[in-house]
Amino acid sequence: MSQKKASGNKPRSYVSSLSLVATNYAFRCDAKYADVAFVTLEAKLRAAGCFELGDYLPHPIVKGTQPEYLDQPSDDSVPVINTLSIQNLTLRLEDCRHISREHFDALPAERQLKKGDVLLTVDGGVSIGKPYLFNLVGSADDGEEGDAAATVDSHVSILRPIGLSSISLVYLLASPLGQMQFRRAESGASGQTTVTEDDIRRFIFPRTILSTIDAKANHIEGERALIAQAREKLLLKERTLWEGLEFLTS
Repeated sequence: MSQKKASGNKPRSYVSSLSLVATNYAFRCDAKYADVAFVTLEAKLRAAGCFELGDYLPHPIVKGTQPEYLDQPSDDSVPVINTLSIQNLTLRLEDCRHISREHFDALPAERQLKKGDVLLTVDGGVSIGKPYLFNLVGSADDGEEGDAAATVDSHVSILRPIGLSSISLVYLLASPLGQMQFRRAESGASGQTTVTEDDIRRFIFPRTILSTIDAKANHIEGERALIAQAREKLLLKERTLWEGLEFLTS
């Protein structure tokens, strides 16, 4: 491939090399992987010192299965988190489909979610790369607070970092640098693209942020919580305003 600037309707192309191809486990030789913007940034990151996410993911990254869903949720049914239900680092439980409690209990322990798990959407084009920190709690049989029963479908992966906090991993994945690497790693046929476990393990970040990322992530999380509270109050105020027009239908 040769590098050219886009001119008119001419296609855009990039420079690649055998040494660049060899840096990818799948030996990719395509314009997206050879994007000069990221190749240049990657060189700077590696020269300055960086770490790979795989350094903090010693356990296999677990993906869900495609379960047998219930037609309607029941009192003891279990939500299955999917790509649609993860939005803006939050979980929309109303967008989850459900499985029976018996089906959930039969799942391997690694597919039963625990508080602190990092969930990540890994399939589906623009849906790829959405993280969420699982923090739902439920009541155990003895009345004590415990993990809420939940699992994920086949388009969502479960990451369990060691040596790096879960909240820090969420914000690294959601950061501009993380999202850039998702776009570069995405591969597959149109409409059926994915990012693999090997891709995610090779994501790189500056080593210098390790001493501050926890504080930064917790600060952002706290500020976002305040913004969410303010947004809810504004939505309630707007709803009240619209209710003032209900007399038109009475």
